[in-house]
Amino acid sequence: MDFTIFLIFIILSAITTLIVFFIFRKSPTPILDEAASDYAEGLNLLLSGQREDALKKLKEAVTKNSRNVDAYLKIGDILRDSGRVEKAINVHKYLTVRKGLKPKQHNDILHGLAKDYLAARQYDKAFEVLNKILEENKTIVWAQEMKLNLYEQKEEWHNAFQIYKEINKSKSDVKYGRLALYKVQEGLNYFKNGSDKEAKNCFKEAIKIDPKSPPAYIYLADAYTKESRKNDALRILKEFVAKVPSQSYLVFERIKDLLYEGGVYGEIENLYLEIIGTQPENIMAHLALAENYEKKGEFEKAIATCTDVLEKEPSNDFAKKYLVRLYHKSGDNEKAVNQALELIDESLKRKELFKCGLCGYESEEAFWRCPDCFEWETSTKN
Repeated sequence: MDFTIFLIFIILSAITTLIVFFIFRKSPTPILDEAASDYAEGLNLLLSGQREDALKKLKEAVTKNSRNVDAYLKIGDILRDSGRVEKAINVHKYLTVRKGLKPKQHNDILHGLAKDYLAARQYDKAFEVLNKILEENKTIVWAQEMKLNLYEQKEEWHNAFQIYKEINKSKSDVKYGRLALYKVQEGLNYFKNGSDKEAKNCFKEAIKIDPKSPPAYIYLADAYTKESRKNDALRILKEFVAKVPSQSYLVFERIKDLLYEGGVYGEIENLYLEIIGTQPENIMAHLALAENYEKKGEFEKAIATCTDVLEKEPSNDFAKKYLVRLYHKSGDNEKAVNQALELIDESLKRKELFKCGLCGYESEEAFWRCPDCFEWETSTKN
């Protein structure tokens, strides 16, 4: 009898334990459901651009479910993007010490933290994070690209050159022009420090990397000019004209400066005629020749040259603007006025283009720093 009572007691205890287990097991479910709902609503608000409302909902989500790492990441991103960088750093640093993170979560957290440090201009700390990631896995492209961006911002061009090669070593679409520009910028740094020989070596290496890199030729020629090596400077500039006829106009002023001595225009004229002879479609050479004729007072030749340009390229504004001035100087004011009115009508029908004065990059928006050659304030209106 005592044994039966004991057995019944054991069974009742087990049943009670199971009931309590199921009650307490199910009780958090509504809270987790609310957390999931808050998280989903936060994402929708974020997608619709309501960042502060999204931040509020995501905070509610993590309050109810602190295991939602993605919600914390989104909170950190919103804080950083809204200028509250130190708070973003604190959120992402807090996540780095969490236990049981999946590899992707770990990378995403460090990615966010690196962005925070970049936004805060704490470059050394950003490097620490990126180096930690790349020590674990050298093939993480976003980390390599962030390091590249950092090197560019810090103007550490040699390091930028090396990591860009590393990123693209297995790709077939390497932008050699970009590699050449890193070398050019490295050379300019040497110039600033008075290391002219090292600077010239960088420019020469840039030409080997990209034989069509305008800045490489231009700065190498400038280096020779600085050393009073006129013939070497002319040789480099003529080499550029031969290899990159479409952008040869970038060096015409330098060529003129090197050739022009005591009002003698004959050598300059011969050079332009030589270029046109081998490159008849080189419009800028024609226009430079017209300018040369103008300086010599040979307005009819200048007008004829501009007219030839418009036969080849009817929409060329440079030639049309030249003609306005040339007609006026030659005394044909009626033609000058008509040409000017035509230009005004055309300009009202289209957007203006901005062109980099160094590399020729064109854009419909003005820029302070050319995205192709990294030069500052080189844009001019066409």
